[in-house]
Amino acid sequence: MAFRNGMARGGRDRAWPRREAWWGMLFATLLLWGASGGVARAQSDFIIQSIDNDFPSEIADAAGNDKNLIIFFHQAGCPYCDKMRARVFPDPKVDGYFTKHFVMIESNIRGSLSVVTPDGKTMTESDFGHKMRVRATPVIVFYDRQGHDVLRTTGYLDPQQFYLAGRYVEDGVYKSGKSFFRYLRDQSQ
Repeated sequence: MAFRNGMARGGRDRAWPRREAWWGMLFATLLLWGASGGVARAQSDFIIQSIDNDFPSEIADAAGNDKNLIIFFHQAGCPYCDKMRARVFPDPKVDGYFTKHFVMIESNIRGSLSVVTPDGKTMTESDFGHKMRVRATPVIVFYDRQGHDVLRTTGYLDPQQFYLAGRYVEDGVYKSGKSFFRYLRDQSQ
């Protein structure tokens, strides 16, 4: 039996469970929003999605804008791929430098989309990954403006290493015959 003030017998408010659930949802939402930094970060500016996965035309378009193409080979469930997307690509130094000098396209090594490889052959993403001998991910392949692959890295690179990989390609260090790993070592001294 309810009393006039909306309280049930025993002094308990019937609306309390609904209020408690509402406050719980509000708290959880704020907690998740705060954990994400408050604002969702947009995709890095140098990462594009190809409409037709025609890599020779992407290389030509990038070269026409005085940029190099990068193909980022990944697969679902790859923790280091996710870590690079979350920590490396959004890094201000990386994002700024790569937006100015590079265009990056992702390719799923288990994917079934049709791609035209840099050498002009049409195949699935999966077959392209196999052709490129991608066994573990991430694999990042840097192409020069003529479409030659000039640097290939396997595994996670921290923001500084990834930035230096870009410098290695953009500055033409690969043309001198110096390996990327020697270049990294020289830069850290």
